Amino acid sequence: MARSRAALLCAVMFLVLFFLSGVNASMTVKEDTADITLGMGSVLFTLSSISVLILPLTLAFMLIAIVGLLKNQRSVGMLFAGLATIGFAVFLVLFAREGFNKSLYDRLSGLLGELGIKFKKRDTEGIVVTYSFHVYFTICAGALTALLAAPPMKTAQDRHMMRRAILPYAYIGPHLLFFIVFFVTPAIYGVYAAFTRWNLINDPMWVGLDNFRTILLESGNTYYKQLRNGLWNTVQFVIYCVPPSIILPLSLAVALRTRCRGNKFFQTIYYLPSIMSIASVTLSWRYMFLKSYGVMTHFFMSPVDWLVPPHSWISLVIATVWWVNGGTMVIYQSALASIPDEHYEAASVDGANAWQKFVHVTLPGMRYPLTYTLMAALVAQFNIYGQPLFMIWNNPFANQERNAVLLMYVVENAIKKQVAGISAAMAFVLGVCILTVSFIQLRVMRANAPD
Repeated sequence: MARSRAALLCAVMFLVLFFLSGVNASMTVKEDTADITLGMGSVLFTLSSISVLILPLTLAFMLIAIVGLLKNQRSVGMLFAGLATIGFAVFLVLFAREGFNKSLYDRLSGLLGELGIKFKKRDTEGIVVTYSFHVYFTICAGALTALLAAPPMKTAQDRHMMRRAILPYAYIGPHLLFFIVFFVTPAIYGVYAAFTRWNLINDPMWVGLDNFRTILLESGNTYYKQLRNGLWNTVQFVIYCVPPSIILPLSLAVALRTRCRGNKFFQTIYYLPSIMSIASVTLSWRYMFLKSYGVMTHFFMSPVDWLVPPHSWISLVIATVWWVNGGTMVIYQSALASIPDEHYEAASVDGANAWQKFVHVTLPGMRYPLTYTLMAALVAQFNIYGQPLFMIWNNPFANQERNAVLLMYVVENAIKKQVAGISAAMAFVLGVCILTVSFIQLRVMRANAPD
């Protein structure tokens, strides 16, 4: 226990020393030198190079090590503390070897410009990067954490127990790495960017709540109108799309449960769209609904334009439900298979008809799969982007932007207009809406769940 507590203390010291560490950078032009010092926390949020992206991974690994030590899993603490230490060391090497880090160069050239020195990038000899002494104490704290957390390995049984404790992380390691790199890290930087003014080129500039004041309170601002229009269109799509995304797969799963002749063939046909990309699915349905030569116009003789609101909502819902139907159906089939046949037999003895069996036996037996798929459908449909983008191919913002969803404004503002701070604030509002709806839905379902 003493070693575990010492290791936990060193892990906490690693985090403290990390944020006390600093980067010293200098650049010389002719005989003039400019120097700056940045804290490691500031470097973490400069987004100035690929090497900086190692830092969130390093912190995540050390936090996992702390959790492992708190649960008295010393092997886990040793593994992730070692990975955190190695990651931080790799960052220090790579960051120091960058000839011209853009963030550092902009700051140093700004200092030289204030002194009235005019120069070009080729006139400099590169940026010299050194680190404060806290950096080396940070590495020592990480190494000590790994050493103190190491379990005893004197006997073969000890080594076997250690391998047994670490082996599961070898299997989930790649997934955990990709989750942190491609989900956790962008989420952290996205939340940070919502409070900054950023054009995706220079360093983000902290502006506090200015972006939220612009999109939520300034009624004459374009971004204010975009947020409301995009959010309302997104909510409309969720309302139109989520119920059929639950009801239709459930109906198909119940129908296929009868094990009629050819049910495996039909199951394959229903599942097939789920393995297709959203681009191929939406473009296929676009050709179905296209007014000039689409099937709806020339075969079914439909007089309406299915790519113009309000009929475009029907097209978007049909394409989306057809796409997601198969995966949800398979989940429901698995849930139905877990309901014992004795329950249905008992209901038949009591005189229940097919509908009563469905309400009183099937639905209670599928409560948790239904909750999961409903939450997944809400999150997925709130993040709608590809369907209107591909369905209305020539101009997604046509028809007075009546099909423009919020994520389309987020991408448009971030990539084309380069106001990434505003875009991140819009995405943050969308995330809050998703969390709120999900929380309410979970509370309602738990309140209605039987004891």
